[in-house]
Amino acid sequence: MATQAQIKPENKNALDREGTLDAPTRTVIGWQGMRCLLPPEWNVAGFSMDRDNGYLRVDAPGSGSMTVQLRWFNAAKPAKTQASLYYVLAPRFRKLLKRPEPEIPAPDLKANLDKLFKENAKQARKGKAAFDSSVKPERVEGEQDERAAMNFSWSGQGRGQGKIWYCKTCHRVVIAQVVGLNKDQAAMQTVASQLFASLQCHATDGYDRWALYDFQMDVPEDFRLEAQKLLSGYLHLTFGRGGEKIVLDRWGLANMTRKKFTLDAWFANNALVKVQNLAQTETRSALGHAVSHYAGGLSLAGRMRVLRESKASLRRFPSQYEGGVWECEAENKIYALQVVHNAKTRGLWAEVLARCLCH
Repeated sequence: MATQAQIKPENKNALDREGTLDAPTRTVIGWQGMRCLLPPEWNVAGFSMDRDNGYLRVDAPGSGSMTVQLRWFNAAKPAKTQASLYYVLAPRFRKLLKRPEPEIPAPDLKANLDKLFKENAKQARKGKAAFDSSVKPERVEGEQDERAAMNFSWSGQGRGQGKIWYCKTCHRVVIAQVVGLNKDQAAMQTVASQLFASLQCHATDGYDRWALYDFQMDVPEDFRLEAQKLLSGYLHLTFGRGGEKIVLDRWGLANMTRKKFTLDAWFANNALVKVQNLAQTETRSALGHAVSHYAGGLSLAGRMRVLRESKASLRRFPSQYEGGVWECEAENKIYALQVVHNAKTRGLWAEVLARCLCH
């Protein structure tokens, strides 16, 4: 599934995850465990909802001809059409018998690159252009020597500068490349240097970073993206873990909304549950915004709805609700963060709120 969106550079006063000031001259991208830094105002042009076999495309601003293309697949998981009964049941028996998981054989990176080159050579022939490619020797990299990586370049119908690697931590094969025209060669080298230096392919400290539309949030890595709406004036992301949900909504033109509604009235009309009987307090967001916070047990009707939406799954079945709403005057937007969670995972809402940067 693809979409188009404008992403602004980070605000110079926003704190990054290490507590230092973010530079105002970069765009943070985060999707499905992939994250990187790019120059200001690059545009997300397409993405996939599939975590195990996905893609992400980010375009240069304006009428620029450069694009960053990320593709990945999980080498530890077969394609859905190839999954067998043995593949589904074997991990459960190994866990029951307390046997270690078998070692994942390292994929053939050159063979995967050859597939890419074959596609690009075909496009070059259609455009009556000569195709050429170059691959540097494989090397080991990463803080824990977890990557086997190869840099490559190609020219034909356009040109590309990229890197392919296999990560032993997340078992992903990642192909990342900057693609452009012949005239873009010098600029491509600059973008590629920034991309390859910052690109990560798995969670940090147990959290995935989701960053788009000048917004960043960190979500526990075992939550999966279940739904999204990315519109010009509205952003919606739903993450699920069993029956538990994390829901983020963002509305534009907050100044217009505030002429008709208070924040609490607006939230009451858009919340997942009826908030009138919930305990209400005030807290602060990571950037100091006043947040109206609501918390309480899910009603019977609410629990039944969650049961339906989770397809009758009782894993981590939620009994509690927490939600909050705040206005970001700097961006003229209203944010709502809501969580339905199991009684054993108290603190989840506050944990995610502390990792939300709205500008």
